[in-house]
Amino acid sequence: MGTAVGDPAAPTGVGPDRRRDFRTYWLGQSVSVVGDQVAAFVLPTIAITGFGASALQVGILNTVNTGAYTLLGLFVGVFMDRTRRRPVMIVSDLVRAAAFGAVPLLSAAGHLGMGVLYVVAAIAGVFAVFFNVASQSHLPALVGSDFLGTANARMEISNTLSLVVGPTLGGLLIQWWGGPTAMSVNAVSFLFSVAGVVLLRTPEPPMEARAASPVWHDLREGVSVLWQHPVLRRTTIASAARNFGNTAVNTVLLLFAYRALKLSSGVAGLLFASGTVAAVLGAWTVSRLRRRLGTGATLLAANGAGAVWVLAPLALAVPALPLLILLRVVSSFSLPLWNSIVVTLRQGAVPANLLGRVNATAGTLNFSAVPVGALAAGFGAQAGSAAFGTRTGLALTMMAAGICSAAGTVGLLSREVRTLP
Repeated sequence: MGTAVGDPAAPTGVGPDRRRDFRTYWLGQSVSVVGDQVAAFVLPTIAITGFGASALQVGILNTVNTGAYTLLGLFVGVFMDRTRRRPVMIVSDLVRAAAFGAVPLLSAAGHLGMGVLYVVAAIAGVFAVFFNVASQSHLPALVGSDFLGTANARMEISNTLSLVVGPTLGGLLIQWWGGPTAMSVNAVSFLFSVAGVVLLRTPEPPMEARAASPVWHDLREGVSVLWQHPVLRRTTIASAARNFGNTAVNTVLLLFAYRALKLSSGVAGLLFASGTVAAVLGAWTVSRLRRRLGTGATLLAANGAGAVWVLAPLALAVPALPLLILLRVVSSFSLPLWNSIVVTLRQGAVPANLLGRVNATAGTLNFSAVPVGALAAGFGAQAGSAAFGTRTGLALTMMAAGICSAAGTVGLLSREVRTLP
Protein backbone atom coordinates (compact mmCIF):
# COMPACT_ATOMS: atom_id res chain seq x y z
CA MET A 1 0.00 0.00 0.00
CA GLY A 2 2.56 2.54 -1.04
CA THR A 3 5.12 3.42 1.63
CA ALA A 4 4.75 0.90 4.42
CA VAL A 5 6.20 1.86 7.77
CA GLY A 6 6.69 -1.67 8.99
CA ASP A 7 5.22 -5.12 9.27
CA PRO A 8 2.74 -5.79 12.01
CA ALA A 9 4.11 -8.03 14.70
CA ALA A 10 1.28 -10.50 14.39
CA PRO A 11 1.09 -14.09 13.18
CA THR A 12 0.70 -14.42 9.43
CA GLY A 13 -1.72 -17.32 9.58
CA VAL A 14 -4.91 -18.08 11.46
CA GLY A 15 -5.73 -21.57 12.70
CA PRO A 16 -8.92 -23.11 14.08
CA ASP A 17 -8.24 -21.82 17.61
CA ARG A 18 -7.86 -18.25 16.40
CA ARG A 19 -10.98 -18.51 14.26
CA ARG A 20 -12.94 -19.84 17.25
CA ASP A 21 -11.58 -17.04 19.42
CA PHE A 22 -12.52 -14.47 16.83
CA ARG A 23 -16.07 -15.83 16.66
CA THR A 24 -16.34 -15.53 20.46
CA TYR A 25 -14.99 -12.00 20.40
CA TRP A 26 -17.14 -11.05 17.40
CA LEU A 27 -20.33 -12.28 19.09
CA GLY A 28 -19.66 -10.26 22.23
CA GLN A 29 -18.88 -7.14 20.24
CA SER A 30 -21.94 -7.61 18.03
CA VAL A 31 -24.25 -7.50 21.04
CA SER A 32 -22.36 -4.57 22.54
CA VAL A 33 -22.50 -2.37 19.45
CA VAL A 34 -26.27 -2.91 19.20
CA GLY A 35 -26.51 -1.63 22.77
CA ASP A 36 -24.35 1.35 21.81
CA GLN A 37 -26.77 2.30 19.06
CA VAL A 38 -29.73 1.87 21.39
CA ALA A 39 -28.06 4.43 23.65
CA ALA A 40 -27.19 6.72 20.73
CA PHE A 41 -30.89 6.84 19.85
CA VAL A 42 -32.41 6.76 23.33
CA LEU A 43 -30.22 9.39 25.04
CA PRO A 44 -31.13 12.27 22.68
CA THR A 45 -34.71 11.03 22.54
CA ILE A 46 -34.94 11.26 26.34
CA ALA A 47 -33.45 14.75 26.13
CA ILE A 48 -35.85 15.90 23.37
CA THR A 49 -39.09 14.27 24.51
CA GLY A 50 -38.48 14.12 28.24
CA PHE A 51 -36.74 17.42 28.96
CA GLY A 52 -37.61 19.55 25.91
CA ALA A 53 -33.97 19.83 24.82
CA SER A 54 -33.20 22.43 22.17
CA ALA A 55 -31.18 21.73 19.02
CA LEU A 56 -28.14 23.20 20.77
CA GLN A 57 -28.60 20.98 23.83
CA VAL A 58 -28.86 17.89 21.62
CA GLY A 59 -25.64 18.96 19.91
CA ILE A 60 -23.93 19.42 23.29
CA LEU A 61 -25.11 15.97 24.44
CA ASN A 62 -23.54 14.36 21.38
CA THR A 63 -20.44 16.49 21.89
CA VAL A 64 -19.72 15.41 25.46
CA ASN A 65 -20.16 11.78 24.44
CA THR A 66 -17.44 11.96 21.81
CA GLY A 67 -15.26 14.83 23.00
CA ALA A 68 -13.03 12.57 25.14
CA TYR A 69 -11.04 11.55 22.08
CA THR A 70 -9.98 15.14 21.58
CA LEU A 71 -8.69 15.48 25.13
CA LEU A 72 -7.36 11.99 25.84
CA GLY A 73 -6.91 10.09 22.59
CA LEU A 74 -3.18 10.65 22.05
CA PHE A 75 -2.30 9.87 25.68
CA VAL A 76 -4.46 6.72 25.62
CA GLY A 77 -2.49 5.61 22.56
CA VAL A 78 0.80 5.95 24.44
CA PHE A 79 -0.67 4.03 27.39
CA MET A 80 -1.94 1.21 25.16
CA ASP A 81 1.53 0.69 23.66
CA ARG A 82 2.88 0.20 27.20
CA THR A 83 0.33 -2.20 28.69
CA ARG A 84 -1.71 -5.29 27.93
CA ARG A 85 -4.86 -4.53 25.99
CA ARG A 86 -7.40 -7.12 27.11
CA PRO A 87 -7.63 -5.97 30.77
CA VAL A 88 -8.21 -2.41 29.56
CA MET A 89 -11.05 -3.60 27.33
CA ILE A 90 -12.70 -5.46 30.22
CA VAL A 91 -12.50 -2.55 32.68
CA SER A 92 -13.76 -0.10 30.04
CA ASP A 93 -16.83 -2.24 29.35
CA LEU A 94 -17.65 -2.66 33.04
CA VAL A 95 -17.47 1.09 33.69
CA ARG A 96 -19.70 1.86 30.72
CA ALA A 97 -22.19 -0.79 31.84
CA ALA A 98 -22.38 0.89 35.26
CA ALA A 99 -22.81 4.36 33.74
CA PHE A 100 -25.72 3.40 31.50
CA GLY A 101 -27.22 1.16 34.17
CA ALA A 102 -27.43 4.17 36.48
CA VAL A 103 -29.91 5.97 34.18
CA PRO A 104 -33.04 3.92 35.04
CA LEU A 105 -32.07 3.87 38.72
CA LEU A 106 -31.70 7.66 38.87
CA SER A 107 -34.95 8.06 36.95
CA ALA A 108 -36.80 5.87 39.44
CA ALA A 109 -35.36 7.97 42.27
CA GLY A 110 -36.48 11.19 40.57
CA HIS A 111 -32.97 12.51 40.00
CA LEU A 112 -32.71 12.22 36.20
CA GLY A 113 -32.21 15.44 34.25
CA MET A 114 -30.11 16.93 31.47
CA GLY A 115 -27.14 17.26 33.82
CA VAL A 116 -27.20 13.52 34.52
CA LEU A 117 -27.45 12.74 30.80
CA TYR A 118 -24.39 14.90 30.14
CA VAL A 119 -22.40 13.10 32.88
CA VAL A 120 -23.38 9.63 31.66
CA ALA A 121 -22.52 10.54 28.08
CA ALA A 122 -19.14 11.91 29.18
CA ILE A 123 -18.20 8.81 31.24
CA ALA A 124 -19.22 6.51 28.41
CA GLY A 125 -17.21 8.61 25.98
CA VAL A 126 -14.01 8.50 28.05
CA PHE A 127 -13.99 4.73 28.42
CA ALA A 128 -15.00 4.26 24.78
CA VAL A 129 -11.64 5.82 23.89
CA PHE A 130 -9.76 3.24 25.96
CA PHE A 131 -11.80 0.36 24.56
CA ASN A 132 -11.61 1.39 20.91
CA VAL A 133 -7.84 1.99 20.90
CA ALA A 134 -7.22 -1.28 22.75
CA SER A 135 -9.54 -3.27 20.48
CA GLN A 136 -8.19 -2.00 17.16
CA SER A 137 -4.61 -2.50 18.36
CA HIS A 138 -5.29 -6.02 19.67
CA LEU A 139 -7.20 -7.44 16.69
CA PRO A 140 -4.16 -8.04 14.41
CA ALA A 141 -2.49 -10.13 17.13
CA LEU A 142 -5.71 -12.05 17.76
CA VAL A 143 -6.49 -13.10 14.17
CA GLY A 144 -3.20 -12.82 12.25
CA SER A 145 -2.50 -10.74 9.16
CA ASP A 146 -3.98 -13.22 6.64
CA PHE A 147 -7.42 -13.02 8.28
CA LEU A 148 -7.27 -9.36 9.28
CA GLY A 149 -9.19 -7.93 6.32
CA THR A 150 -11.94 -10.52 6.71
CA ALA A 151 -12.12 -9.93 10.46
CA ASN A 152 -12.48 -6.18 9.98
CA ALA A 153 -15.17 -6.72 7.35
CA ARG A 154 -17.13 -8.95 9.73
CA MET A 155 -16.77 -6.47 12.56
CA GLU A 156 -18.07 -3.82 10.18
CA ILE A 157 -21.08 -6.01 9.37
CA SER A 158 -21.93 -6.00 13.07
CA ASN A 159 -21.42 -2.24 13.24
CA THR A 160 -23.65 -1.82 10.21
CA LEU A 161 -26.42 -4.05 11.54
CA SER A 162 -26.26 -2.23 14.86
CA LEU A 163 -27.10 1.02 13.07
CA VAL A 164 -30.33 -0.66 12.04
CA VAL A 165 -31.20 -2.87 14.98
CA GLY A 166 -30.17 -0.32 17.63
CA PRO A 167 -32.43 2.60 16.65
CA THR A 168 -35.33 0.25 15.82
CA LEU A 169 -35.00 -1.55 19.14
CA GLY A 170 -34.48 1.75 20.94
CA GLY A 171 -37.65 3.21 19.48
CA LEU A 172 -39.67 0.14 20.44
CA LEU A 173 -38.21 0.00 23.94
CA ILE A 174 -39.12 3.65 24.50
CA GLN A 175 -42.70 2.93 23.47
CA TRP A 176 -42.89 -0.18 25.66
CA TRP A 177 -40.94 0.83 28.78
CA GLY A 178 -39.96 4.47 28.45
CA GLY A 179 -36.57 5.97 27.70
CA PRO A 180 -34.74 5.51 31.03
CA THR A 181 -35.60 1.81 31.30
CA ALA A 182 -34.52 1.29 27.70
CA MET A 183 -31.00 2.32 28.72
CA SER A 184 -30.67 -0.85 30.81
CA VAL A 185 -30.45 -2.82 27.56
CA ASN A 186 -27.23 -1.04 26.70
CA ALA A 187 -25.83 -1.72 30.18
CA VAL A 188 -26.43 -5.46 29.80
CA SER A 189 -24.91 -5.48 26.31
CA PHE A 190 -21.50 -4.50 27.69
CA LEU A 191 -21.47 -7.66 29.81
CA PHE A 192 -21.60 -9.69 26.58
CA SER A 193 -18.57 -7.76 25.39
CA VAL A 194 -16.73 -8.55 28.63
CA ALA A 195 -17.53 -12.24 28.20
CA GLY A 196 -16.25 -12.15 24.62
CA VAL A 197 -12.86 -10.97 25.88
CA VAL A 198 -12.65 -13.13 29.02
CA LEU A 199 -13.39 -16.33 27.08
CA LEU A 200 -10.55 -15.87 24.59
CA ARG A 201 -8.15 -18.83 24.73
CA THR A 202 -5.38 -17.47 22.53
CA PRO A 203 -2.82 -15.86 24.88
CA GLU A 204 -2.33 -12.16 24.47
CA PRO A 205 1.18 -11.54 23.07
CA PRO A 206 3.54 -9.98 25.62
CA MET A 207 4.37 -6.33 25.20
CA GLU A 208 7.64 -5.70 23.39
CA ALA A 209 10.42 -4.76 25.79
CA ARG A 210 11.79 -1.31 25.08
CA ALA A 211 13.67 1.42 26.85
CA ALA A 212 11.62 3.85 28.88
CA SER A 213 10.94 7.10 27.07
CA PRO A 214 9.08 10.30 27.93
CA VAL A 215 5.36 10.35 27.19
CA TRP A 216 5.74 13.33 24.88
CA HIS A 217 8.38 11.49 22.85
CA ASP A 218 6.09 8.49 22.37
CA LEU A 219 3.17 10.76 21.54
CA ARG A 220 5.12 12.63 18.86
CA GLU A 221 6.35 9.36 17.39
CA GLY A 222 2.82 8.08 16.85
CA VAL A 223 1.70 11.33 15.25
CA SER A 224 4.78 11.42 13.03
CA VAL A 225 4.34 7.86 11.76
CA LEU A 226 0.75 8.55 10.74
CA TRP A 227 1.37 11.97 9.23
CA GLN A 228 4.41 10.94 7.18
CA HIS A 229 2.62 8.04 5.53
CA PRO A 230 0.93 9.47 2.40
CA VAL A 231 -2.00 7.03 2.32
CA LEU A 232 -2.71 7.00 6.05
CA ARG A 233 -2.55 10.79 6.21
CA ARG A 234 -5.05 11.28 3.38
CA THR A 235 -7.49 8.60 4.54
CA THR A 236 -7.40 9.96 8.08
CA ILE A 237 -8.22 13.49 6.89
CA ALA A 238 -11.03 12.13 4.71
CA SER A 239 -12.36 10.08 7.64
CA ALA A 240 -12.42 13.17 9.83
CA ALA A 241 -14.41 15.08 7.20
CA ARG A 242 -16.77 12.14 6.79
CA ASN A 243 -17.31 11.90 10.56
CA PHE A 244 -18.00 15.63 10.79
CA GLY A 245 -20.59 15.49 8.02
CA ASN A 246 -22.24 12.24 9.12
CA THR A 247 -22.58 13.41 12.71
CA ALA A 248 -24.12 16.68 11.55
CA VAL A 249 -26.57 14.80 9.32
CA ASN A 250 -27.61 12.41 12.10
CA THR A 251 -28.02 15.22 14.62
CA VAL A 252 -30.25 17.23 12.31
CA LEU A 253 -32.09 14.22 10.89
CA LEU A 254 -33.39 13.27 14.33
CA LEU A 255 -34.66 16.81 14.84
CA PHE A 256 -36.18 16.79 11.35
CA ALA A 257 -37.98 13.52 12.14
CA TYR A 258 -39.51 14.77 15.40
CA ARG A 259 -39.99 18.49 14.77
CA ALA A 260 -40.67 18.72 11.01
CA LEU A 261 -42.23 15.35 10.16
CA LYS A 262 -43.86 14.77 13.59
CA LEU A 263 -42.85 11.09 13.53
CA SER A 264 -43.30 8.80 16.52
CA SER A 265 -40.17 7.38 18.14
CA GLY A 266 -40.89 4.00 16.52
CA VAL A 267 -41.10 5.43 12.99
CA ALA A 268 -38.09 7.66 13.64
CA GLY A 269 -36.17 4.55 14.66
CA LEU A 270 -37.17 2.85 11.42
CA LEU A 271 -35.97 5.90 9.47
CA PHE A 272 -32.57 5.65 11.14
CA ALA A 273 -32.59 1.91 10.52
CA SER A 274 -33.35 2.24 6.81
CA GLY A 275 -30.63 1.13 4.47
CA THR A 276 -30.10 -2.13 6.35
CA VAL A 277 -29.83 -4.34 3.30
CA ALA A 278 -27.61 -1.86 1.48
CA ALA A 279 -25.28 -1.47 4.45
CA VAL A 280 -24.92 -5.22 4.98
CA LEU A 281 -24.27 -5.67 1.27
CA GLY A 282 -21.62 -2.97 1.47
CA ALA A 283 -19.87 -4.78 4.33
CA TRP A 284 -20.16 -8.20 2.69
CA THR A 285 -18.86 -7.00 -0.68
CA VAL A 286 -15.74 -5.21 0.55
CA SER A 287 -13.31 -7.89 -0.66
CA ARG A 288 -15.12 -8.41 -3.95
CA LEU A 289 -15.23 -4.70 -4.79
CA ARG A 290 -11.57 -4.27 -3.86
CA ARG A 291 -10.63 -7.08 -6.26
CA ARG A 292 -12.82 -5.74 -9.07
CA LEU A 293 -12.29 -1.99 -8.75
CA GLY A 294 -9.04 -1.82 -6.81
CA THR A 295 -8.64 -0.44 -3.32
CA GLY A 296 -8.08 3.15 -4.47
CA ALA A 297 -11.18 3.33 -6.66
CA THR A 298 -13.30 1.71 -3.97
CA LEU A 299 -12.14 4.27 -1.43
CA LEU A 300 -12.92 7.15 -3.80
CA ALA A 301 -16.42 5.88 -4.55
CA ALA A 302 -17.21 5.06 -0.91
CA ASN A 303 -16.15 8.45 0.40
CA GLY A 304 -17.73 10.44 -2.43
CA ALA A 305 -21.10 8.85 -1.69
CA GLY A 306 -21.31 10.96 1.46
CA ALA A 307 -22.31 13.87 -0.76
CA VAL A 308 -25.73 12.28 -1.32
CA TRP A 309 -27.14 14.44 1.50
CA VAL A 310 -26.90 17.52 -0.72
CA LEU A 311 -30.26 16.27 -2.02
CA ALA A 312 -31.91 16.73 1.39
CA PRO A 313 -33.69 20.00 0.40
CA LEU A 314 -35.73 17.95 -2.11
CA ALA A 315 -37.64 16.76 0.97
CA LEU A 316 -39.37 20.14 0.85
CA ALA A 317 -40.83 19.40 -2.61
CA VAL A 318 -41.39 15.63 -2.65
CA PRO A 319 -42.65 13.18 0.01
CA ALA A 320 -39.99 13.60 2.68
CA LEU A 321 -39.90 10.19 4.34
CA PRO A 322 -39.28 8.10 1.16
CA LEU A 323 -36.56 10.50 0.02
CA LEU A 324 -34.77 10.43 3.36
CA ILE A 325 -34.93 6.64 3.39
CA LEU A 326 -33.34 6.59 -0.09
CA LEU A 327 -30.52 8.86 1.05
CA ARG A 328 -29.94 6.61 4.05
CA VAL A 329 -29.71 3.59 1.75
CA VAL A 330 -27.01 5.17 -0.43
CA SER A 331 -24.92 6.46 2.48
CA SER A 332 -25.37 3.20 4.40
CA PHE A 333 -23.94 1.12 1.55
CA SER A 334 -20.78 3.20 1.28
CA LEU A 335 -19.87 3.65 4.94
CA PRO A 336 -18.90 0.06 5.86
CA LEU A 337 -16.82 -0.15 2.68
CA TRP A 338 -14.86 2.90 3.74
CA ASN A 339 -14.45 1.97 7.39
CA SER A 340 -13.31 -1.60 6.79
CA ILE A 341 -10.72 -0.72 4.17
CA VAL A 342 -9.25 2.23 6.06
CA VAL A 343 -8.83 0.29 9.32
CA THR A 344 -7.26 -2.68 7.53
CA LEU A 345 -4.83 -0.44 5.66
CA ARG A 346 -3.73 1.19 8.91
CA GLN A 347 -3.37 -2.09 10.82
CA GLY A 348 -1.38 -3.61 7.97
CA ALA A 349 1.03 -0.69 7.61
CA VAL A 350 2.02 -0.12 11.24
CA PRO A 351 4.11 -2.40 13.50
CA ALA A 352 2.48 -3.69 16.69
CA ASN A 353 4.63 -1.60 19.03
CA LEU A 354 3.35 1.60 17.37
CA LEU A 355 -0.19 0.52 16.58
CA GLY A 356 -1.77 1.86 19.78
CA ARG A 357 -0.36 5.34 19.20
CA VAL A 358 -1.16 5.42 15.47
CA ASN A 359 -4.70 4.14 16.03
CA ALA A 360 -5.16 6.72 18.79
CA THR A 361 -3.82 9.52 16.59
CA ALA A 362 -6.20 8.58 13.79
CA GLY A 363 -9.02 8.14 16.29
CA THR A 364 -8.32 11.51 17.87
CA LEU A 365 -8.56 13.30 14.54
CA ASN A 366 -11.58 11.29 13.43
CA PHE A 367 -13.56 11.47 16.66
CA SER A 368 -12.65 15.08 17.34
CA ALA A 369 -14.62 15.83 14.20
CA VAL A 370 -17.70 14.19 15.74
CA PRO A 371 -18.36 16.63 18.60
CA VAL A 372 -17.47 19.53 16.32
CA GLY A 373 -19.95 18.22 13.76
CA ALA A 374 -22.63 17.75 16.41
CA LEU A 375 -22.09 21.22 17.82
CA ALA A 376 -21.96 22.82 14.36
CA ALA A 377 -25.18 21.01 13.44
CA GLY A 378 -26.87 22.28 16.59
CA PHE A 379 -25.87 25.88 15.88
CA GLY A 380 -26.64 25.55 12.16
CA ALA A 381 -30.03 23.96 12.71
CA GLN A 382 -31.03 26.55 15.26
CA ALA A 383 -29.87 29.46 13.12
CA GLY A 384 -31.35 27.97 9.94
CA SER A 385 -34.69 27.28 11.58
CA ALA A 386 -34.84 30.83 12.90
CA ALA A 387 -34.03 32.29 9.49
CA PHE A 388 -36.00 30.00 7.15
CA GLY A 389 -38.41 28.04 9.32
CA THR A 390 -37.99 24.58 10.82
CA ARG A 391 -38.40 22.44 7.69
CA THR A 392 -36.28 24.57 5.37
CA GLY A 393 -33.62 25.37 7.94
CA LEU A 394 -33.08 21.73 8.90
CA ALA A 395 -33.05 20.57 5.27
CA LEU A 396 -30.44 23.17 4.31
CA THR A 397 -28.30 22.18 7.27
CA MET A 398 -28.34 18.55 6.11
CA MET A 399 -27.31 19.68 2.62
CA ALA A 400 -24.31 21.54 4.02
CA ALA A 401 -23.40 18.49 6.11
CA GLY A 402 -23.40 16.33 2.96
CA ILE A 403 -20.90 18.64 1.30
CA CYS A 404 -18.63 18.41 4.35
CA SER A 405 -18.96 14.63 4.45
CA ALA A 406 -17.47 14.19 0.98
CA ALA A 407 -14.92 17.03 1.16
CA GLY A 408 -12.03 14.67 1.92
CA THR A 409 -12.48 12.95 -1.44
CA VAL A 410 -10.35 15.69 -3.03
CA GLY A 411 -7.29 14.47 -1.13
CA LEU A 412 -7.93 10.88 -2.20
CA LEU A 413 -7.35 11.81 -5.84
CA SER A 414 -3.58 11.63 -5.27
CA ARG A 415 -1.63 8.94 -7.12
CA GLU A 416 -0.72 7.13 -3.88
CA VAL A 417 -4.39 6.48 -3.12
CA ARG A 418 -5.79 6.11 -6.63
CA THR A 419 -3.30 3.39 -7.56
CA LEU A 420 -3.79 1.25 -4.46
CA PRO A 421 -4.35 -2.30 -5.77
